[in-house]
Amino acid sequence: MRSVAAEVPPEVEAKIREAAAALRPRAKRIWLRRPFWLALVPSAAAVVLAAVALLPPPRKPAEPIAEIRTEFELADKNIKIVFIQKPDFNLFKEN
Repeated sequence: MRSVAAEVPPEVEAKIREAAAALRPRAKRIWLRRPFWLALVPSAAAVVLAAVALLPPPRKPAEPIAEIRTEFELADKNIKIVFIQKPDFNLFKEN
C-alpha cells in the first residue's frame, strides 16, 4: 500500500502483505467447505413449485348475460317497477 502524503514504512508494508496472504487461503477454505451456491438450485425449484401450486387454475371467460330483469314493488302504493336490461345496452351511446 502506498500513501499519497508519505511513504509507508517497509516494516508496516511487510506486515500488511503477510496478513493479506494469511487471509486468502482461509477465505477459500470456508467457501469450498460450504458451497452456498449449490443450495440455490433446489431452493429456486421449490419456489417455482410453490408458486405453481398456490396459483389458481386459469378460468374460462364468463358468457355474456342475455338479459337482466329487476323488479321493485311498492305494495302500499300499488306500484310495480320492472327494469329490463338487454345485452346491447350501452350507457354512453348517443341516440
